[in-house]
Amino acid sequence: MKKVLLAEDSQMFGKIAKSRIEDCFDVSVCWMQSLAEVNELLEKENGDFVCALLDYNLPDSHNGGVIDSVLSHGITSFVFTSSVSDEVREHVWSKKVADYISKEDPNSMEYVIAAIKHLETNKDTLVLVVDDSQNSRTMLSELLYVQQFRVLNAVDGYSALEILEQYPEVKLVITTHDLPELDGYMLCQKIRGKYKKDQLSILGLSSEKEKNIGVRFLKSGADDVIVKESLLVEEFYGRVRNCLETVDLHERLRKKSGADYLTTAMNRKSFFQYGEQMLTELGQKDEYAACIVLDIDRFRNINESYGNRVGDRVLQGFANLIIEDSIKSDIIGRLEGDTFGIIVPAPDLSDVVNRMEELRKRIEASPMAIIEQGRQVYVTSSLGIRMATGESLDQMLKKAEAKLKEAKEAGRNVICY
Repeated sequence: MKKVLLAEDSQMFGKIAKSRIEDCFDVSVCWMQSLAEVNELLEKENGDFVCALLDYNLPDSHNGGVIDSVLSHGITSFVFTSSVSDEVREHVWSKKVADYISKEDPNSMEYVIAAIKHLETNKDTLVLVVDDSQNSRTMLSELLYVQQFRVLNAVDGYSALEILEQYPEVKLVITTHDLPELDGYMLCQKIRGKYKKDQLSILGLSSEKEKNIGVRFLKSGADDVIVKESLLVEEFYGRVRNCLETVDLHERLRKKSGADYLTTAMNRKSFFQYGEQMLTELGQKDEYAACIVLDIDRFRNINESYGNRVGDRVLQGFANLIIEDSIKSDIIGRLEGDTFGIIVPAPDLSDVVNRMEELRKRIEASPMAIIEQGRQVYVTSSLGIRMATGESLDQMLKKAEAKLKEAKEAGRNVICY
């Protein structure tokens, strides 16, 4: 199980933080109350820390002394502080932490939960930084790495366009205006010729010396502008987050408009639309995808025994488990009846099989509906997997369905691939 490191000497705040984080995420919180305890833990633990939440002042560590110890182990860190003075703020940001959170804010724990969720999302988010200055590219990239974004670099507008052709999954482009050959404004216009604002966001880097740069960026298709010379780290992170949330909102709305009427999965039409798009993009890079087809074993018996209303609730519970077990890049749709499809990028077949085996076990162990007198309805599921590159969605589905048939013939509640 992944872990979160919490360094906090306040009993009340520590208990609240530990409880809220463990309730919201599948993680174990390691709560330490002094720098000595933190160092002892880090010497013993080589575990997978999602992040660390650090009190700026501990009994044996004042003025952020714990920050360096934790960052030296490569752990993304957030800092709790009761003081938000300019001096403290500048000191905290100089350490390259992911963010700081004021303890005086009554919504501080909600901020923490949102920040951890953003870290998980950032791992799947690709950002392109375009600047002919090596120092500027390095500075911006390091800030993005702290927040666990995936980052690509380009030194000019034409190479940026080539990278976008190669990596269409880029969600944000950060570009300066004074690029050689193809300037930042023309780059924005060419990007907008192919990508709408609901597909990709652009953050322009303006200058204090020329006041019209920001306006020219916005008129060329940028979503927001920030002044490079006086860049504040927290402002930079805020504008990056706002740009990405706009794209994410449009993506959620698109998926919601193509949702199945009964479950929260995509309907068949949307599944094919997004599935074909993903397979095309992966195929262009000779990367593999897996197509999984799964259904509920003997679902007809449930409808006949308990009625269609209970059957609908079972379908909803089944779909919810599939979606809860998914990652951001997964495409999940209801194909027909109790049959669902999943498309995932799959560099390694064993990883996909292991994921699906965990899902199969979870389905078997989870009640799908509660009926009269509190009785619970349980089901099992069979799965078929096809992994390939360069095949159409129709081809992959047919082969995955053939594997599903093998799973049924093998006795159900198994995976065939």
